[in-house]
Amino acid sequence: MWVPSTLGTLPGHLGRRRGFTVTLAFSPGTPAARVRLPAPPSQVRQDYHPECEAALNSHAALELHASFQCLAVAFYLDRDDVGLKHFSRFFLLHSHEHSKRAESLMSLQNRRGGRVSFHNIRKPETQEWESGLKAMQDALNVEEHINQSLLDLHQLATEKRDPHLCHFLETGYLDQQVEFIKELAGHVSILRKTRSAEDGLAEYLFDKLTLGDGDKKD
Repeated sequence: MWVPSTLGTLPGHLGRRRGFTVTLAFSPGTPAARVRLPAPPSQVRQDYHPECEAALNSHAALELHASFQCLAVAFYLDRDDVGLKHFSRFFLLHSHEHSKRAESLMSLQNRRGGRVSFHNIRKPETQEWESGLKAMQDALNVEEHINQSLLDLHQLATEKRDPHLCHFLETGYLDQQVEFIKELAGHVSILRKTRSAEDGLAEYLFDKLTLGDGDKKD
């Protein structure tokens, strides 16, 4: 289809007011060219530093990585040749929690006038574990990394004088993350103390009595 070449130049005010794609063809037989005009600036953005916006996207990706990690552990422990169903449920619940937190961060990004940018999500470094203890230790390492990322994000928000982001992290993330790390560390400590020649029995009892009791309370 031939379109007059005068359409090749668009009035400047169109590019400034809204973002859209225009298809241009200058002569018969010439492939159509798709031109992406810049998106309009956010109307709600106020005192939101670009570094905070980028760091928020990075942390959301980290939360999704943690969700994948917990999901991999959960379904490994639920296998018929492993059979630690309460361990599995424990990690499945926390996988969902990390996913919800990532969604909450993306929602905040939109509310502040930022732009959500999806990063590549790292897959778990392993998908099989020697024991429930090893799975807990790996999860603890990931959660400590999550906590450090939260602290770095809070520090950045403080430096950029963003009280709203600071409050968001303080009320919805930091305390909960510390509590989960404490819970995981407690489970790891108990499993280490019960390690013996009957490792499998110790983990079975821990799965049945400790994590199983937690399921009943839920």
